[in-house]
Amino acid sequence: MAKPTVLLYRVRMPILPDPADGSGPDLSDQDLRVHALASLVTERGRVDSALLDSFIDVYVSRLATAGGATPPLPVPTAADVTDAALGARAMTEIPRDGDGPLFRARWEALAFVLTMMLEQRGVFSWLEWADTLGATIRVAAPGTAYYEAWLDGLERIVVHKEIADRATLTRYQHAWDQAAARTPPGTAIALRPEDFA
Repeated sequence: MAKPTVLLYRVRMPILPDPADGSGPDLSDQDLRVHALASLVTERGRVDSALLDSFIDVYVSRLATAGGATPPLPVPTAADVTDAALGARAMTEIPRDGDGPLFRARWEALAFVLTMMLEQRGVFSWLEWADTLGATIRVAAPGTAYYEAWLDGLERIVVHKEIADRATLTRYQHAWDQAAARTPPGTAIALRPEDFA
């Protein structure tokens, strides 16, 4: 498989403390997964990277007000006959206040924005998203956080729509991990072709 030579998506990270081993910024598993998705969809022309960054800037401003516990996933009920019905109900239960959705971490905002942008670009419909989110919730382990299920569903639909396969997602996650390890804290993380080695 050819290695990308031009990588469009860069993450502008806040200043992070040095990990104990002196390596670069430490990204969570969710950070790696969502940045892999963002890289893939921008490189493949599904989402414009500049527009993605501008939306992220808006939604990341919602982090500070998102205190409290991570909301639980909705429990399937008899009314949730289909996965789409369960997913649609879950979308109405998104953590929010009067001004819009709330996020506890940057990766949650990025997963939300990627989903919105992919739907707006016609990659999938809201009905397809509701069906995928519902199917993801139905098989989620007890205690799975709301946006963790959202991210799982986003990966599922990206694979289903053949934007990337699971192996490619894993390869990009590894590349983000490599890029973060060599990036000094407070510096924007950018993928390089050698991160895919």
